[in-house]
Amino acid sequence: MSRWSAGSTPGSVKPVYGARYPPLHHASPTKGTDIPGRMNKFQDYENSVSDAWDTRVKVDESLASASAAKVLAAHAAGKTHRDEEIMPPVSAAPTKNSRQQALQRLAIQKEPLPSSVSATPQTANPIYPKLPEISDQPRSAAPMASAPPHGGDRDQTRFARLRRLFSNGKSSGRSSPPVDVDLDKLREDCWMGIPHKLRPQAWRLLSGYLPTNAERREVTLQCKRDEYWHYVEQYFHSRFDDQNADTFRQINIDIPRMCPLIPLFQQKMVQEMFERILYIWAIRHPASGYVQGINDLVTPFFVVFLSEFIPQDVEVGSFDVSQLPLEQCQLIEADSFWCVSALLDSIQDNYTFAQPGIQRKVLQLRHLMSRVDRPLHKHLESNGIEYLQFAFRWMNNLLMREIPLRATIRLWDTYLSEPDGFMQFHNYVCAAFLRTWSKQLQAEKDFQGVMILLQNLPTQSWGDREICELTADAFSLQSVFDGARRHLSAQAASP
Repeated sequence: MSRWSAGSTPGSVKPVYGARYPPLHHASPTKGTDIPGRMNKFQDYENSVSDAWDTRVKVDESLASASAAKVLAAHAAGKTHRDEEIMPPVSAAPTKNSRQQALQRLAIQKEPLPSSVSATPQTANPIYPKLPEISDQPRSAAPMASAPPHGGDRDQTRFARLRRLFSNGKSSGRSSPPVDVDLDKLREDCWMGIPHKLRPQAWRLLSGYLPTNAERREVTLQCKRDEYWHYVEQYFHSRFDDQNADTFRQINIDIPRMCPLIPLFQQKMVQEMFERILYIWAIRHPASGYVQGINDLVTPFFVVFLSEFIPQDVEVGSFDVSQLPLEQCQLIEADSFWCVSALLDSIQDNYTFAQPGIQRKVLQLRHLMSRVDRPLHKHLESNGIEYLQFAFRWMNNLLMREIPLRATIRLWDTYLSEPDGFMQFHNYVCAAFLRTWSKQLQAEKDFQGVMILLQNLPTQSWGDREICELTADAFSLQSVFDGARRHLSAQAASP
């Protein structure tokens, strides 16, 4: 029996919200696959999108057969690699809600589509950005009009200010009490990137995890860490209870998929730490529960706080966490939990039922692109590209699956320095990111070419320079558009 709904494309099913509807891992033969020699190809395709199927959907057998034949023909016509996936165009027939659900399921793919360029493990380059090593290189753009024209001088000056701030008053063998932090000044100094030695403490402050008042800092840190482990004691044993088993099962499915090319995240001890972080967060946030993709958002915090306890000459991505004392591992885990909790609190409507935050942001991105790059916007629409097909993942995972982890960490220096970095500034970053590839996308002349490029953007070598350019462009867009209070509400009336 076919699992495709009437008038829809493969994957047009109810989306998975949280872990109460885990992806299916079985597949039954589908009508339309009796074409000689093509059963294996279709089986591979169905398995590759196994989390997009649902057995409860009503079936239109004739339309399902026609859709299957079209997909098989597309695979047979131009593909030599049997595992390569393509995203079929979206039919105009489904209702609005059905179409949005289909696009969401297609957009939240576990991995990018394969390209002609073989994947390079991320450990070929360091996953943790160390800005002082390149701080003498000039930047091509800056977000602040008052910034000095030479990036190296500017960076050295602000790095010196940050080092003084985090030195705890120690100088020339003498020590004085740590000073209170001016949060606005800290954000300004961290916007263009943070020296790696100072990043853990800066992220704690920018996340609101640590108070800016110096006297309260140590007491607050100890209390919050103890509180996290109290939650673990109180709740983690319930992970196998009937009402929580689906949530924990989904977490266990997603964690092994997380950053598969980075050895750090394949260690059993690290995966167990992520299990506790994600499960405790889900239990404490029943309005959304655990949603696929949240696991990715823990990784930058984990890497940053891990870097605090390992030698500078050791690559974080291949470090064996079991070498650390248990006490240090517990600190890393607790700090990661509280900081990702603060992030998710700011974008929680991204993960509640029907994910209204993401849908709203995708519409805002569409409207913004229609204003800042009209030719690209028209090119996407003329080829049947829905913004939800690619931008859903950009919003759900905050571009983490589009750029390397080292670039994500550097980007988050800026996000954490913006008052609404993850909620609002991210939209402008996505617009700037899409504009970056405008020429290449317009050179693709059909749906398949555009979608494959969007799923395989060549960002493997991205680092500080590219993120500086991206955030500078985003800042300029925000400066132009953010002053108009209604500029993002006009998308509802856009054609």
